[in-house]
Amino acid sequence: MIPSTARRSDRITIELPVVVTGSDALGSGFLEQGITAVIGRHGAKILLQRKLVPHQEINIRCLTTSKESDARIIGQVGGTLDGFFYYGVELLDAENNIWDVEFPPVDESEVAVGRVLLECIRCHSRELVYLHEIEAEVFEVNRSLSRHCRKCSDLSVWRETHLRADEELPQAPSQPAAALPPPPPKRTRNDRKHLRLDLKVEVCVRHPQYGEEIVGTVNVSRGGFRFKSRKNYGEGWVIEAALPYQRGGANIFAAARIVYVGQDPSEGVNVYGVAYIPSKQGWPGR
Repeated sequence: MIPSTARRSDRITIELPVVVTGSDALGSGFLEQGITAVIGRHGAKILLQRKLVPHQEINIRCLTTSKESDARIIGQVGGTLDGFFYYGVELLDAENNIWDVEFPPVDESEVAVGRVLLECIRCHSRELVYLHEIEAEVFEVNRSLSRHCRKCSDLSVWRETHLRADEELPQAPSQPAAALPPPPPKRTRNDRKHLRLDLKVEVCVRHPQYGEEIVGTVNVSRGGFRFKSRKNYGEGWVIEAALPYQRGGANIFAAARIVYVGQDPSEGVNVYGVAYIPSKQGWPGR
């Protein structure tokens, strides 16, 4: 069982030994021991010495818990000089908790670190997609994702797309109603902040006083992100943020608030911490 001190976030940086079986990019069956770099509710980031491709289905067995689940390769997110590769994987049975880590129930929009308009390359269906941390990292590297298409009834590659003239942004797919979860336990000093991911992506920050500014993130988390700027935003200011951002693309802006203001003397810029405003709270006054 993973120690309770690890149960603090939807994304946990932890090394767990795993055994992965499946077929590689050449169609040859394999069994290989690897290790997790990150685990989460939806999947994991694993390190393997094997070349795999998006869409591939594999089986992951966690040696710490002796539990296993089928999974799907979302994409490669990096490699090492020793011939190892990092992959983002999605667990196909979300109810099968192979890590023995208790992840609290959360709304899909609240765990998103980014929002993007994607298009299926087969049928050209388009959806507003919430990206969790692992998907965001894969998307930043490849600018596309492997995901299920409801219209094709199959897996396909989804790429970033633009809105056509006079077209409105599509709504995110509705989720079936679920029973209300029990009240969350009282938070402690150790779990008040979400785990931060050192992911450098472009984000567009919008405020009535300064207009739009394109900046790079310092890190991101499911609750928000940090960025640097030479502009003087104030703590408590309500902004709009599009993460990830693509010039000329159909960028999705979300309500957010400046919750931290600091400085980076080495670069002579300000550092800002941003927290997303849950959609159920609406847009507070500026």
